[in-house]
Amino acid sequence: MRLNDTTDVALRVMIYAASVGDRRFTIDQVVEAYGVPRSTVMKVVNALTQGAFLTAQRGRSGGLNLSRAPEDIGVGAIVRRMETDFGLVECMRAGNACTITKCCRLISPLAEARKAFLDVLDTYSVADMALAPMDFGLSPS
Repeated sequence: MRLNDTTDVALRVMIYAASVGDRRFTIDQVVEAYGVPRSTVMKVVNALTQGAFLTAQRGRSGGLNLSRAPEDIGVGAIVRRMETDFGLVECMRAGNACTITKCCRLISPLAEARKAFLDVLDTYSVADMALAPMDFGLSPS
């Protein structure tokens, strides 16, 4: 299984958010920290805000911060929000045209593996992923 690029960036944004603590941060700071295109970060931040993982405040002293404590934000929840397709093989996707679906023995192990993958991610929170602010070139608050 491979996570899409927006999920990768979303996880990194959330790591950044948890790492800066209660400070607000900007999209430009994330772009600088990771070297990711601004348009990608904007798209990801929008999805994370709509998913209630981040809170955005507009204006001169605006910025972004976590919508709740990092311990209360699960990595599995972020992945579920950002991933668009958990259909590992054709028979697990809409429009399945595989001719052996009715008798296939592969579907069950793949579904079990997908569940196990997400279950493991559910055991971790954003707090578990946080780095020291110094890792981003920021002074400790």
